Amino acid sequence: MNQKPIFADRIELSGNTDIYFDRCRRLLECTDMLMLLEAGGHRIAVWGHSLSASDYSSSGLHISGEIRAIEFDGGL
Repeated sequence: MNQKPIFADRIELSGNTDIYFDRCRRLLECTDMLMLLEAGGHRIAVWGHSLSASDYSSSGLHISGEIRAIEFDGGL
């Protein structure tokens, strides 16, 4: 499987309340506790409290709420 490095696209974290992803390919799950997405050929899970997704387009995704953990490809 030919994958790009995880950080080939920009991921910006602002405190523990906002995270921005460039070129998010797919939002797989969207709940107030878990946002599971695919970006750069990788699965990224954002865990937290009162999470919400906005600005979802082919150019990016903004997740806001209380971010407690971020997992890349199923692990921390």
